Amino acid sequence: MKKKAGISKVQIVVGLIVIAVIAVVVWAYSSTPGEEQAKGPAPVVTYENNTLREEENGKLIYEIVIGKMTLNPTTKEGKIENVKGTFYGTDGTILNIKAAKGTYNEEKKTIDLTEGLEITSNRDLTFTTKELLWDNSKRVLTAKGGVKITKPGMVATANSAESSDAFTNFKLMGNARIVKGDVVK
Repeated sequence: MKKKAGISKVQIVVGLIVIAVIAVVVWAYSSTPGEEQAKGPAPVVTYENNTLREEENGKLIYEIVIGKMTLNPTTKEGKIENVKGTFYGTDGTILNIKAAKGTYNEEKKTIDLTEGLEITSNRDLTFTTKELLWDNSKRVLTAKGGVKITKPGMVATANSAESSDAFTNFKLMGNARIVKGDVVK
């Protein structure tokens, strides 16, 4: 007796099931977004003319107006532009700050001003630095890079300086130098 060469119906059904399972697996894998697709661009929220201020015992400590803020709500970090701030010392000193650009970190409660800094006060204090950081959790202003503070009868220079009272009093750090007396301009 001769056997028929060929494929049985059972083998065809099993083969089709295997092909269908492989097709479903390939389809599921290829249609799942990869890591780069899943992340996508970071979401951002843009604010214009946002004001941050803090008072203590009825007295204003600072007020900062941010012309434009682009904030990532996930990381709570953002870029800021056209910043104008006023810091009030306990002795009546008012420190006015303008900056073209900087960064804001809501979680750390910091504002870091890095471009186009202009710093003046109502007490004939002039101030230059490359970077100015406001740490609201510590309530400290820190100047970094090429710090020069001039007020009547004194010129101070350092790599960095910090103050918690609108630079009425300040701490100099790194290559600190203070020259007392009238400064010839």
